[in-house]
Parts: sequence; structure tokens; C-alpha cells
Amino acid sequence: MITTKSRLKSGRAALMLLTLTPFCAIADEQDTVMFSESDFYAVIPEVVSATRITQKLTEAPASISLIDRDMIRASGAITIPDLLRLVPGFQVFHVNANKFGATYHGVSDDFPRRLEVMVDGRSIYLPLLSTVDWNSLGLSLDDIERIEVVRGSNVPAYGSNAFLGAINIVTRSPYSESGASLKVLGGSQDTRRVEGRFSVPAGNAQLRVTAGHDQNDGSNRFQDGARSEYLNLSSTLAPTLADTLLMQAGFSKGYADRGDMDDTDKPVVARDHQSNYQYLRWSHISDSSRETQLAAYHNYLNLSTPVATVAELVQYEGLPADFAEALLLQNPQFRLDNEDGKTELYDIELQQTQYWIPNRATFLWGLGYRYESAQSDVLLQEQGRINEDRWRLFGNLELQPADALTFNLGAMAERSTTSADSTKISPRVALNYRPDEQSVIRTAYSRAYRMPSLLDKNNQSFIYDTSGDVWDVVVIPNSDIGPERILTSEVGYYRAFQDIAGHVDVRIFVEDVERAINSYRDFTDDLDNRLRYSANSTSWRNHGAELQLRLQPIEQFWLLLNYSYINTTDFLQDEGPAKKGLVRAHAPQTPLHTASMLMNYNFAPGWDLSLAQYYVDEVKWDEGGYRSRYNRTDLRLAREWDLPASQRLSGALIVQNLLGNEFSEFYQYSEFDQRTYLQVQLEF
Repeated sequence: MITTKSRLKSGRAALMLLTLTPFCAIADEQDTVMFSESDFYAVIPEVVSATRITQKLTEAPASISLIDRDMIRASGAITIPDLLRLVPGFQVFHVNANKFGATYHGVSDDFPRRLEVMVDGRSIYLPLLSTVDWNSLGLSLDDIERIEVVRGSNVPAYGSNAFLGAINIVTRSPYSESGASLKVLGGSQDTRRVEGRFSVPAGNAQLRVTAGHDQNDGSNRFQDGARSEYLNLSSTLAPTLADTLLMQAGFSKGYADRGDMDDTDKPVVARDHQSNYQYLRWSHISDSSRETQLAAYHNYLNLSTPVATVAELVQYEGLPADFAEALLLQNPQFRLDNEDGKTELYDIELQQTQYWIPNRATFLWGLGYRYESAQSDVLLQEQGRINEDRWRLFGNLELQPADALTFNLGAMAERSTTSADSTKISPRVALNYRPDEQSVIRTAYSRAYRMPSLLDKNNQSFIYDTSGDVWDVVVIPNSDIGPERILTSEVGYYRAFQDIAGHVDVRIFVEDVERAINSYRDFTDDLDNRLRYSANSTSWRNHGAELQLRLQPIEQFWLLLNYSYINTTDFLQDEGPAKKGLVRAHAPQTPLHTASMLMNYNFAPGWDLSLAQYYVDEVKWDEGGYRSRYNRTDLRLAREWDLPASQRLSGALIVQNLLGNEFSEFYQYSEFDQRTYLQVQLEF
């Protein structure tokens, strides 16, 4: 990996194959043998997630956590959300056996909506659900090179969805591997997973293909299972020394059961999904001081849940059979779960980086356009297909007036066709002081906005009676919803150790969230005299501290420790005239203390032992209710064998919740018990 801007310019030919993604991925860092993974994981790694400019962690205006391949393997995680437990300040929860939520600094329901999640810079945030659907992602853990997590609002770099933070999943370059592999995993909840991968030259390009099947039966109580088949293609092409082309495509299909596990008598509904994406990124270096990148992608997702039956309305709604039958005639779209509909996203972006003064001044600017559309007979009833156009203009100026100082000034201007307000500008300013080459003291301030999603502004649902009149108003839209706002002040300290491999990262922060979008019950004249209504009705303050410590005293052993203290205060919510109006919540909206530990020990040649520990304090989730504190201990024991002809066989025993202390993370009856998996992989 190139460690300075002067080295960037002198190594121009090598850089063509190391061109960064326009958003935050260094996807092709191993496209040439001139640089290896060890260059990236140097004493102080380089990232682009904070500003889109290649920066050392000591130059970035934000705290950034890196989940590398060693951590992915050692964690024993079998889903991507589980990996985020290794990031301080994050909370990850099972809504049910196959529905996951991941949020930063709490204050969430079962659809966390204030995090931008990307794969190689391609947003996977869903405008229809205002969240990420991890089930339809269709991404193998073995395809991931690392995950970069920006802790704190990063709207100035990535726009509205990065309101509380940004996650970029960087996949492995096709050039970084060759040959094929086959992996089989099985275990608790009758989990069955098969994945095949191969990477081969294709002319002057390199192609990687990944295909998989994943299935489980869910919990014993609810049988809330899931199944998914997926295929992903990734190809890198360098037609000239000045150009690099990345092409990706994939699809996923299957189902995942849904249900509210706050009662044992609630229905469990199978929600089918079909998704596909196409991604194209072109990078060009015109001279030693300018880089241009153009990217475009398309996401498609179709979610389908079955229409309710007469028997289900009798069982779960307590309606007489004849009335239920007549009701369904007037409401043929009625479903017991609302995750139903189609959504599409088209995005194109141009970005240019100017190196004005070597090692002293770098300016990045870009502009982008996004088209989002959604259609749902349940969430957007009788509105047909709705759409939104968003434009964005962004930039970041990095100045180094002295060797020990780095100044970052960045901003994002966004405009949406559905926003009640005009263009919103989200600025950030940061000053980094480096007392020595291994450490930095960072101060930063930002003001950022989150534009309402399609669902935030257009959610609508009602039920007709047997005569065709409105019988029950469930949700009505609010066209006056405006952007949310967050003000963030932080002080950070980062130090890379010289005598012992590792680093320490401390972040102290204050976040004021204003005009947050939430829903409440309002009066109406229908069946139950109430309806759900969304508005900019909530505000709160987060203040606290986060710590990350990684140590590797010897080559065979490393340790990662994370801790966060997050105190959510002044939580004010307007619950509408149907309840108490403006109220102050006293229950913990965010876990006060969270911690995680991961240690890995190669105790003998070919043997690998890792242990993970997670702690989450008590919290009251919106919709999920009050959950008690819990501890979870995971164990992984792995063995590798070298076979003839450069083949390799490996096996791993994974035990999650080793001590067997059952706990609930979101809904009361969605318990997490002890789970055991056996994994075998052949590389050839």
C-alpha cells in the first residue's frame, strides 16, 4: 500500500492497479506484486472512509475501526452483522432467528435507519424499508477483505444515510487470489451452508465467481427459518496504465421468516426475496496530480409476503370466519407482515482528486445523482409506484500547514424532490495534531442532516369494511416531514505502538440529535380511534467515550478489546394528543456500557484457538421493549492441513454462547441459546 502522496506520484504505474473506489474502497490494493497486504496493515494503516481521500488514521477527521480478515476468521461469526459487535459503540441484535438489526449509539427499533452500509462503495440501504436487509445481501464472508467503520456522523462524505456513521464492506480483489475453494458449514438450528468460489484469468482481466446456498430452520419455539441462494461476479480490468475498470454483478433469492416475538401466539410469515445488482467503476489518472473516478450502479429488490387467509384472521385477529372472509374481499392486499413491495435504486457519481501541493494540500470534489423508486400495497397503499430524485455535491480539503498538523474541511450539499425543506449543507471541520509519528490528538465538529426516506414521507395503510368504507386507519403519511439534524463534537486520541504491534484509539463525543423522525398514535374516528403518524417529534443527546485497544505481543497471539460508555439523556418525544404529548423518557434508550473482547492464539503449527466475549447493558428498544443485560462467550477451534499440489484443507469448530446462558436481544421470546457449528473448507 502506498504510504505517502509523494510515493503515490512516483509509483504511477503501480497505482493504476491500486485505484480507490469513488466512495471508500481500496478494492484493488493487491492488483500488483509491488505492494502486499502488509503494506496496508503497516504501523499506521491508510483508509479513505472518512473523507474519500487516502489518509493515514492519524490524518483522518474521524475514528475508524477496521475489521480485517484475521478478525473475521477468529470471531467465528457466520453472519456479517455479528462482526459489528467488534466495533465500540455498536449494538447488534437478533430480532428473530433470521432478522438482524445493527445500530450505532442505540435509540432504535427493529428497522435501524441511520447508518449507511456499502459494499465497495455501493449503498445497500433500502428506501422501501429505510434500513438494510441483511438476508438479501448474498455476500460470502470469504469474499470480504476488510470492513471499514466510521464511528460518528459521516454525512459530509457519504450523504444522509450516514447520519450516525458509515460502514463499507471492502471485498477482495480478484487479483488477490487464484484457484478455487469449497466450504461446507452445518450445525445448530439445522444450519446448512455450501459455498463455492473460484478466481481465474479472463483475457487481460481477472474474474472471481462466488455461489452459495444457506439454509436453517430457525428457533425451536417459532420455526422461523430462512433459505438463500446467491451468485456474485467480480472482475478487474486494466486496459491501459492509466485506467482501471471494476465490474460487479450478483443476485440472491430465497426467504426469511418474519414475526414479532413479543408473544408466543404471534404469527410467523415467510417473506420471499429476489434481488440483483450491477456495479461499474472506472478510474483514470490523467497526470501525477489528478485522479478521476466515475461509478454507476443499480440495485433491485422484490419482497413478497403471502396474503392473509380467513383461518389466520380467525386465529390471530379473533374475527368471525364469515366476517373475515368478507373483509378480505374488500382488502385483497391485507397481510400479517408488512415487508412486501419492490424497490429500485440507480446511482451515478463523478469524483476528482487534486493533489495541489505535494504532502501539503489535497482537494477532492464530486457530484452525484440518485433515483429511488418503491411500490408496496402494504406500506405505500394505493399510491402506486413512487419515486425520489436526489442530487449531491461534496468536497473535502486536506491541508498540512506543518508536519504535525492536518486540517480537514469537508461538506455535503443534498437536495431531494420529496424534502419539505430546501437544499441542506452538512459541514465538518477537524484539526489533527501529531505530537510524534505514531500518535494524534484529533478535534472535530460537524453539523449534518438526514433527508427523509421514501418510507418516512409516504407510509400509508388502512382497512375497508365489508361495505367498502374505511374501517380502520392504520398509518397516514405526513408530507411536512423535514430532515433530521445532528450536531457532533468530539476529541480523539490514536496511538500506534512501536515496541509491541498494536494501537489504542479513544473517542470522547457529544451528539445532539434534533427533529428525529418518529411515529406516534393520533386520534381518528375509525375502529380503534387511533392511527400511526410520523413526524419530526423526537430529540436526544448522546455523550460518552469509546475505547479500542489491539495488542500483538508475539506473532502467535493477538488481543482486541473494545469498550463504550454511552449516556443518552434529554430524550424528548412527542407522543401526540392520543397519549401525553411531549414526554421525557427515563428508560435507557441506549445500553450504558457495552464491551467486546477477541483473542486469537496459534498454539501449535496448523492449530488456531480464539475466544470472544460480548457484554451489552440493559436497554429499552422501541417496539422490542426492555431487555436485560447479557454476556455472550464464543469459542472457535480450527486446524489446517497442507495437501499435495498446493491444496489446503481446514476445519473449524464454532461454539456461540459457550456457557449456555440464554438471553433475549430484542423481543422477549426470541432467545439466543447455545449454538454449535462445524465448518470444513478445501482450497485447490
